[in-house]
Amino acid sequence: MNSCPEALVINRWRSTKSLIGVSAAMKRLSPKIGIDLSQFHSIVALAIYSALSLLYFSFRKLPEFWTQYRGLGADPTIHMWAMSWWPHAIAHHLNPLVTKVIFAPGGYNLARAVNLPAPSLIIYPVTRALGPVMAYNVLCLACPIAAAFAAFVLCRYICRCFWPALLGGYIFGFSEYVLSEIGSHLFLLFIFPVPLVIYLVLLRINGAISKYLFQFLFILILALEFLSSTELFATTTLFGAMGLMLSVVIFAEQRPKLISIVADVACAYAILVLVLSPYLYYVLAGGVPQVLNPPEAYSNDALAFMVPTPVLLGGELFRPVSAGFRDVWTEMAAYVGPGVWLIMVLFARRDWGSKPGKLLLLAFGFIMVASLGPKLHFRGTPYLRLPWFIIEKLPLINLALPGRFGMYLFLVAGLIVTLYLSSSASALWFRVSAGFCAVAFLIPNLAFVQGETTRVNTPAFFRTGLYKTYISRGDVILILPNTINSTSQALLWQAQTNFYFRSVTGFYLPPEEYQRWPISSSFVDGHRIPNSSEQLKAFLGAHEVREIILDGESVGSWPRMLSEAGMTGIALGGIRFYKTPLDVIEAFHGATAHLMAEKAAAASFGALLNGASRYVDSQLPLAKLTPSEAHRLGLLGVLQDTEPPVAGSNWWNNLWLGSWADLVGIGISGDYEDLEFLIRNYGSEAVQVFFPFPQKWEEDVNYGDGQLLFLFKPEGLRRATRNTIAPRSVELNETLTRATSMIHH
Repeated sequence: MNSCPEALVINRWRSTKSLIGVSAAMKRLSPKIGIDLSQFHSIVALAIYSALSLLYFSFRKLPEFWTQYRGLGADPTIHMWAMSWWPHAIAHHLNPLVTKVIFAPGGYNLARAVNLPAPSLIIYPVTRALGPVMAYNVLCLACPIAAAFAAFVLCRYICRCFWPALLGGYIFGFSEYVLSEIGSHLFLLFIFPVPLVIYLVLLRINGAISKYLFQFLFILILALEFLSSTELFATTTLFGAMGLMLSVVIFAEQRPKLISIVADVACAYAILVLVLSPYLYYVLAGGVPQVLNPPEAYSNDALAFMVPTPVLLGGELFRPVSAGFRDVWTEMAAYVGPGVWLIMVLFARRDWGSKPGKLLLLAFGFIMVASLGPKLHFRGTPYLRLPWFIIEKLPLINLALPGRFGMYLFLVAGLIVTLYLSSSASALWFRVSAGFCAVAFLIPNLAFVQGETTRVNTPAFFRTGLYKTYISRGDVILILPNTINSTSQALLWQAQTNFYFRSVTGFYLPPEEYQRWPISSSFVDGHRIPNSSEQLKAFLGAHEVREIILDGESVGSWPRMLSEAGMTGIALGGIRFYKTPLDVIEAFHGATAHLMAEKAAAASFGALLNGASRYVDSQLPLAKLTPSEAHRLGLLGVLQDTEPPVAGSNWWNNLWLGSWADLVGIGISGDYEDLEFLIRNYGSEAVQVFFPFPQKWEEDVNYGDGQLLFLFKPEGLRRATRNTIAPRSVELNETLTRATSMIHH
């Protein structure tokens, strides 16, 4: 008998009977149609998973595949854009990792953003023939099928039984994790490589494939995972390493063979890193990526293991409870249901003494604890620190969100269910009932899942090709407003026009240079800032924006602002179209974000300074000094024409004004390079200067983002108002002044 641990598992269940007598009929039918039983099982499983995916995630009518897409928010259209970009870039011999078609003319590093190179190339024929919306919907249907089938292949290899493996594949492919992520995160649905990697390792341990074939397939599958989701690749590597280490510890008698497998895996990873080095270079370009979402906020709640979220049938009944899981319950994946828990308890009672059983149960426990994140939460309330608190300090892996580790929980749970149900140790009726309960509690809430759809909103201007009459190929355009949803729609328009134009905006995570332009904040809702017209012209000129498109459904205050900048729009196919005057582009071509940020800071801070001085000189109550009170009294100069502040708050956009004991506090947030001249002008008159608040400013602090806060005594405040603000970019500032004068004349 084969003595390797995995072979023991396989041999243990290989001779067991199927849960349902239909297997006998399958055995009789398969030779008649010219295929073996294993192939017949695969076809049946694939057909069942496909039918379930169509039932759960399909649209009611065929035309809706082009007019609607699965999911809500900005992420789906970003995925559609990425799916269209990679084939376009390769066909036009462009660098696919650094695009110039968004955030033009500077471009954007896609390796540090949501990117789908492998799926984009696989689905390209559908994208080209039927468009990005249809291709996206096809992937939403295909990913659960592929995940379930890959898990089925793994489960069937272990137990050699059809129906238990079918249930194991379902638990993984149609889990709460998949039901949650299909509403927005397509890149997190490419999970089918995970069970395939385990399948390869088992084949190698059992000697079913050679060393070099194993490494080739291992590299191929993991490369596919990396090029679908770098986050899934990283967590697969982490938990895969954990599984191998557990195996080495538990199966002591097989340690030499397992260490040999570890060496094969390490060699495969070394080759993979070499192959992917160009991509990795762009991932690490500019330093290690910063954490965007706090792991603690995106972790499983302890109660989530027992309470279903609304994506599951019956989850709506528990919404008052799941609503207390924090705002991101949609990222939680922990509920396996009472049926699975019952099977796991019975499996633990029976198989804890076996080494394979111990391996699976310990792996489930470790993943469960990791999915709770750096701190234990119970119904949203934090209690104590957990081991992930240490791991989240490591670079790169700290970008992974623990709530998404639930995917690995469902894979291990599926394996445990498969092994338990394939054993003849329990009565058939009991195993059938347990299997039914395991699936029954994981049925999706179709009203919720199918309700997470968005209707495509492509204006006739782009839909009918009218844009070609008014926009030249390759022109840089500005699409307003620049909210998350409208920007994502603009990305879809760009993909639908096959990247006919370049956009000065892009994803909702813009590069630093873009964010430093003061007017960029106005692109969201059209709120005015000091010297809005000049700021807008400088931005348009520096980025060579030829045309401006205003979404016809979100006009807002933009027509007035554009009119003040000397532009008149016309209504065209559901949008308002504006042409940037050529003299604006020529005159402001040399503007920079730094210069305009200094000018905005000088105007805003100066207005607060003068307003506070007048307030103090009027002997008004210092304790009541706020931006809203100063605005109400008309003390804020150029800031009076901007959006009024919220009553009672000391914050106003990026500005701060208020009393600080018997002192006056005036603050502004931004990049140190853009704010440093304020310290040079006003620092000597202040009692204390903070940057970044709450740290005290020191001479060696000369970089970074943060709040610059000055504390003044009344006499220091008066002296400060007499100082002349002089941004360091004097030469370029004078150039812009002459340019503005030239335009006006």
